[in-house]
Amino acid sequence: MKRVIKLVLLLLIFSKADAQPFNLDDRIKPVELNLFPFSPPDQPKAKGRLNVTQVTQQKDTLYFFAKGASIYSPVYVGVTTSDKDHPIEVRLCKNNWSDFSRQGSTGSEGHWEDKFKTEGDFGIMVIAANKPAEYSLTVWNGDEAKFELPTVFSNDKTALDSKGGGSFLKNNLLYIVIGALVVLVAFLIFKLKTKKK
Repeated sequence: MKRVIKLVLLLLIFSKADAQPFNLDDRIKPVELNLFPFSPPDQPKAKGRLNVTQVTQQKDTLYFFAKGASIYSPVYVGVTTSDKDHPIEVRLCKNNWSDFSRQGSTGSEGHWEDKFKTEGDFGIMVIAANKPAEYSLTVWNGDEAKFELPTVFSNDKTALDSKGGGSFLKNNLLYIVIGALVVLVAFLIFKLKTKKK
């Protein structure tokens, strides 16, 4: 009984600890990019959440992650460096750090960006061949698209006709008449055969 209690206590302690995103490798220490509300008055379409981080990278690879993305809103990730002679490689990961969904390099322009949609959290690996590497990492998550779906339930016949609810009869009237005639002919043939017997 004591072992069961100890096991339950250990499970409770570990469940409260923050889990390592994407894998349980203790050597990887990802940095969370907190997204802050962003609402420029002159650009209403840019409203959402934003994080811009200036990084001086001393290691070969740095790991970042962002949380709270919605499949109904766009995500933008951009990396910009002034050192155009030494490109920085960027990989976007979803499930673990070894399988990346998207990748690219800042190249000779000193800039890489990608737009996508995802749900929950995602990881960003930044690999620098030349160190120290100085760059700006931008993550933007737009507001969820809000739209209203029209109701399909209505008692108003004119509303149904205007929305296309009553158009089935109009569009298929010819087929309905032909079907009724075939049934009528089949019924008459059946009656004639039964009378002859």
